[in-house]
Amino acid sequence: MKIKFIHFVKTIIVIIFAISTVMLIFVSTNFKSLLNTLNSNYDGISLNTSNDWQSTQTYTNSFIWIGHATVLLNIDGENFLFDPVFSNRASPFTFIGPKRLMKPAIPINNLPKISKVLISHNHYDHLDINSLKALQEINQGIEFFVPKGDRELLAKHNLKNIKEFEWWETANSDNKVIKFIPVKHWSARSFFDKNKSLWGGWQIKNKQYSIVHFGDTAYDERFLVNKEKIGNVDIGFIPIGSYAPRDIEKENHVNPQEAIQIAKDLNISYSYGIHWGTFFLSKEPLYEPAKLIDKYQDPFSGRIFSTTEPGKIIYLDSLKYQSIVR
Repeated sequence: MKIKFIHFVKTIIVIIFAISTVMLIFVSTNFKSLLNTLNSNYDGISLNTSNDWQSTQTYTNSFIWIGHATVLLNIDGENFLFDPVFSNRASPFTFIGPKRLMKPAIPINNLPKISKVLISHNHYDHLDINSLKALQEINQGIEFFVPKGDRELLAKHNLKNIKEFEWWETANSDNKVIKFIPVKHWSARSFFDKNKSLWGGWQIKNKQYSIVHFGDTAYDERFLVNKEKIGNVDIGFIPIGSYAPRDIEKENHVNPQEAIQIAKDLNISYSYGIHWGTFFLSKEPLYEPAKLIDKYQDPFSGRIFSTTEPGKIIYLDSLKYQSIVR
């Protein structure tokens, strides 16, 4: 009896070891960027935020970077909110995972009335269920636009007015056209649902402006290939962080030089750097993305690529070069 028990315990240990080894290989092969996030090099500093948003009574035709990929955009009096994340961690847990280095530049309860929320993909630093639930509570009739495959995720948390989009699918909002465009990235909420939903960027276009929020993307020549389908872009919110080391992140996130290349490929008149300075997700120093944007952009190209403190209000009819780098 004792020998059988010892044999049983040894068998269990072997099975646990085998499963653990398989899982380790699976995760290290398919989720290198996640492992990089868990082993990021926070350099101990954080961005200052601006109170500029408090100084105005109107947001008409303006935008404010709230932090990471969260951008408040007003066009013709309608407020759009991209990738709202107001939680303290970009994680399924409250006690572990990437923690905010700074508070959201605008507290969620101080936002103007939001008409539509646009989600680029379902990673936790872009799709935060608690933030979406809070937004629904304080914005009657709010709509949620999500990539194909993410409706069920929102619906099971009692979120309403959800519309899923395929790549290149459009919707109308007053005199504006909203289009979901492909980028080079991926999706997952767990180890077992990788790429079960789409990922992409959002284009909002009216008679005066064409604006694209790129969410999260690596560099890809598809931007050149799709230039005609995207059309003219006046303003682009382009990610510039979470890129180091390149052997891990190149297929997941652009570096600042590649962000500038996207602006060049699509001939974007005014670009603004997002997806940096809020959660420490990789190994570049905190201010390096903004410094490299300043270093590599061409001042004679006729294109502008800016970075500023979160919370600064920027009006669409008075765009100019700005830099957070002192």
